Amino acid sequence: MSGRDTIVSLGLDGESVAVGDREAWALDRAATAALLDAARADGLGACLISTCYRVELLVAGSAPAESLLAWGRQRLAAAGPGAPLDAFTARVGDAALRHLLRVAAGLESAVLGEAQIRGLGRRARAAAQDARVLTPVLRTALAAAVQTGQQIRRDTDLGRGAASTASAALQLAEASPAGVAGRPVVVVGGGQMGRLLLGLLPAAGPASVTLVSSHVPAHDSFAVVPPAELADVLPEARVVLTATDREALPLDAARAAWADGRPRTVIDLGMPRNVRAEVGALPGVTLHDIDALAAVVDAGIQAREAAVPAAEARVEAALHTLRADLDGLHREHLVADLRRRAEAVRQETVAYVCSRCTDRTCEPGPGRVPHCSDPEHLTRTLTNRLFHDLTVALRERTDDLDEDALRRLFAIDGGHD
Repeated sequence: MSGRDTIVSLGLDGESVAVGDREAWALDRAATAALLDAARADGLGACLISTCYRVELLVAGSAPAESLLAWGRQRLAAAGPGAPLDAFTARVGDAALRHLLRVAAGLESAVLGEAQIRGLGRRARAAAQDARVLTPVLRTALAAAVQTGQQIRRDTDLGRGAASTASAALQLAEASPAGVAGRPVVVVGGGQMGRLLLGLLPAAGPASVTLVSSHVPAHDSFAVVPPAELADVLPEARVVLTATDREALPLDAARAAWADGRPRTVIDLGMPRNVRAEVGALPGVTLHDIDALAAVVDAGIQAREAAVPAAEARVEAALHTLRADLDGLHREHLVADLRRRAEAVRQETVAYVCSRCTDRTCEPGPGRVPHCSDPEHLTRTLTNRLFHDLTVALRERTDDLDEDALRRLFAIDGGHD
């Protein structure tokens, strides 16, 4: 790392962007991998957090902030061709770091204080690590974000109650005309969201739970069927929760299975959306997409809202610590650069002095230890070369100079009368 790395971010979230617009930015693994590969090729650090509610691209490098933002916009445009970029909010430096800490704490989530973002952040960090674009600055910032999120949930009430997307979805289903207790429930998708739903459902007392997945093995607590058998389980299903990356409930299948018009609830947690809007127009069917979760109010909402000031104070404290850590990281790299420069000057000086020395007795030979026949000349030349660039720069400076700080840095006592 040369110079002080800058961190910028480009973020898109569900509070200001509707689900239809976010859908265009549901980047798959291939698009994410291509973006990270481009960062590595360009010598930048990068991390991409992509969820059903937000997209956050972090970029770090020694280039100016506007150049980093331009790079980020260019790579996003390549990842989501045709999708508008104007919905992304640009943040630089402290603003980008503060936003990252707030996201990790759950302060920016659709459901205040949700815990799911922690796992998503860890996976995004692992992907950046695997792609070799997790630079020291990014690693430090992401580690601080994860730690801050954990501390806030442990020490405040921000995580109290239904504070995950999955738990909010279940609460929405329980409050729907179809209900959950005593009803057959179908979960489509065996990924992280599907697993979270399966863990929460038993407490709601459904009559049965069926998972539609092609890769989850048989389980004692629920039935598992492949996607090809979805039509077989739909007629009895009263609640369907989908969480995949593709269409999960074809309109024709729903129309054929639900011709009886009985109340049914479909909650689409996918991004892109898994269920077409026409399904919600079928008799008896209530369809909710991911944006509906923002309106869910659970029993602990008042406690979580009351915890926001304390959580925000923790974020500011964490930001202060993170700034200090990044300054320390910068100084470590600066010291390493100074040492490398000093060693290069030392080697150049030795070669220069020795090339002009006529006394060859100092040359090493069998059984002899090399020594300098004129150490005073060698060390004086070395000192002059080490301080040459610094002294020239000081003489040429026209702005105000903090002389006291410079004297402390080089342990210089006294001054001129």
